[in-house]
This record gives sequence, C-alpha cells and structure tokens, in this order.
Amino acid sequence: MNFKRVQRLLVWLIFPALIGSGCSWSVDTELTELAVAQFHQSYNKGSYRSIFINASPEFQDFITEDKFTRLLQKLHNGLGQHQSSSRISWKANSSISTGTTITLVYEAVYDKDDQARETFTYKVKDGFAKLYNFNVSSKVLAGKKAPKVTEV
Repeated sequence: MNFKRVQRLLVWLIFPALIGSGCSWSVDTELTELAVAQFHQSYNKGSYRSIFINASPEFQDFITEDKFTRLLQKLHNGLGQHQSSSRISWKANSSISTGTTITLVYEAVYDKDDQARETFTYKVKDGFAKLYNFNVSSKVLAGKKAPKVTEV
C-alpha cells in the first residue's frame, strides 16, 4: 500500500466520524441553570456585588459596579423578591476562541409581578459560566397593570 492510498483511506474513515460527532454535539445547560439559581439567591440577599464580580469581563466593561448595583436595587424595589422561574427556551452558540454562549429565557414570578420574563446570557469556558447579559421584562416595571383575572 502506498502512502497516498493510506492517506485517502484515513480521510474517508476519520472525516465522517468528525462530521458525525459535530452533528451530535449537545449542550448541557445544567451549569448555566446553576448560575441562574445563584444569581437569584444573590439578588434576593441583596448581594449585587457578588453577581457583578462573578460576571464576564465583557459585562464588567459594559457597566460599572455602581450602576449595576443601582439597577438591581431599582429592580428589587419594583418587583420585590424573586419567587420562582420556569425555563421556556434556550439557545447556544459555540466558538473555539470564545467558548460557548448560552441564553436561557424564563417566565418568572416576583413578589409584585407574576408574569415577568427573564433572559440570561452566560459565556461558558473552561468549566465556568460567567454572566454576559441579563434582562427582565415586566409590565409592572413598564408601568402597565397586569391583566386582572375575574371569576365568573
């Protein structure tokens, strides 16, 4: 067997395996879900600094700790304590150079709003999930009243 033929044989054996493994690639969201749970615990305790110092460098470059603290205080004043969340969707993007970015979307219940929507984006690299972006949508925060439920 000549060297070229061995090379071609290896390409035909290895390439499909690489393609197949790429197609079966899956993302385990458990690490980011644990990070979201930690975020909620810190939020409820008023430990905003803890959230900030554990966030990604990009997040810290985007907003100062003081501004982030004031934002979460305003959020806490408007919504109260976080009660529970139910994940409704997630998506992931992966790159060799930047790692994996996972976005989780939740329906959330707070003391003053039971219909809030939370979106968390985490950068996952080397076994760590670092907050990259956070957003809460709430009719209460927007000054709109939640629809009233009436019994007939």
